[in-house]
Amino acid sequence: MEKLNITQLAKAGGARLFGNADTVIERVVIDSRECTENTLFVCIIGDVNDGHRFTENAYELGCKAFLMSDAYAASEMLQKHDDISVVLTQDTQECFRKMAEWYIDFIGVKRIGVTGSVGKTTTKTLTAAVLAKKYSVVSSQKNYNTQLGLCMTSFLADLGTDIIVYEMGMDRKGEIDSYCKWVKPETGIITVIGDSHLERLGSKGNIAKAKFEITNYFKEDDVLIYNSDSPFMDIYSLGRLTKGNYVPIPVGTRDDASVKILNIEDRGLGGIRFGLQLKTESITITLPLLGVHNAINAALAATCGILYNIEVRDIIDALAKVSGADRRLAFEDVNGLLLLDDSYNANPASMCAAIDVLMRIKADRHVAILSDMYELGSDEISGHMIVGSKVGESGVDMLIAVGKKAELMAQMAGEKNSDIKIVCFEKTEESLEKIIELVGPGDAVLVKGSNATKIGSVAAMLRSLKN
Repeated sequence: MEKLNITQLAKAGGARLFGNADTVIERVVIDSRECTENTLFVCIIGDVNDGHRFTENAYELGCKAFLMSDAYAASEMLQKHDDISVVLTQDTQECFRKMAEWYIDFIGVKRIGVTGSVGKTTTKTLTAAVLAKKYSVVSSQKNYNTQLGLCMTSFLADLGTDIIVYEMGMDRKGEIDSYCKWVKPETGIITVIGDSHLERLGSKGNIAKAKFEITNYFKEDDVLIYNSDSPFMDIYSLGRLTKGNYVPIPVGTRDDASVKILNIEDRGLGGIRFGLQLKTESITITLPLLGVHNAINAALAATCGILYNIEVRDIIDALAKVSGADRRLAFEDVNGLLLLDDSYNANPASMCAAIDVLMRIKADRHVAILSDMYELGSDEISGHMIVGSKVGESGVDMLIAVGKKAELMAQMAGEKNSDIKIVCFEKTEESLEKIIELVGPGDAVLVKGSNATKIGSVAAMLRSLKN
């Protein structure tokens, strides 16, 4: 982040400044525990915590600048400390957004937005790695794919930054539009239209329309790079569901793709290899990430690199050296137990893809620890049954189903394969101690489910057994 005077930020946010008008800001945070000197602490009122309760903690860590909406709490802080700055507004989140919008305009950075039902984080990571071969790149960190996350990502850039790659999540109509209204990406990337958020949006068509909001503020020379293999990602759908004029670049395995994926080779734990047919040449991409489904994510990133004039040899090199994101098909040998941690989130498509990866690992037994999938709407029952059928047909030796909805997986897996061992737990917490007794050295173990089920704690528990 560039050094700024607190008065610049207060003006950008349309807020009133009280106290010290000369405070210099070098960082912005929304977690008081991350405060240091020259930090602006943005007090967010959330469902559980209210940031205004932690201003004193932030001050003790050296923070002297606060973005607040609670006038009483602001007054108390100003009375107690004569060396602080308080930016007072009615809505800290909206004020923070205005600050971020002003800031990215101030530093003059290019913006790329990545969205999709599956593969956003991986594609964002791959895209940033490719672009970093030529440019100074900032990309969304952690799970920074909400409004607050986009703001935090914006302030990671400085005047030396060329490009910001934003990951844009959503669970309702109009959400991506609200992001793009101020981010204004020049390039959009859509990975796939899947089952996520069916509960709120009702149909894949509605999900597609919500994802296509990434084009709402495009100009004629702006570009949409998209997975043309995905449902609702054909030229007809784009013309019907998107606004305005822009440049479409379809990427996929079909003949109508501008950038075509060829001959995907699954190399097991060695990752994947595939060809990419460009306008003037064919290249071979080697990717150290597990799962053939990552070919489309890498192809989208490579296409973005070509658009931004990255040399082909640099694209190949960047993708060959990239590392995966945490809890997304992360592989680890834990004292002979081969752990495949894909616990960040789940839907039927990603569940089935992860099972394919599991079964390509050489092991004495293959164990799938699967929890409930959320936000499937009317497809909730069928989605869990599809995954259960996949488990039964795949040859998995043991299914450990965690959650009431996961019992449907167990039922279908048993019907498809009478030899599979099935263990069910109602809650993640009660499964932890028992799972230790069920798996061990020689097993390949997949852990996957919706993040809200806390299934990640199972993977963490298994990982903690490592000497």
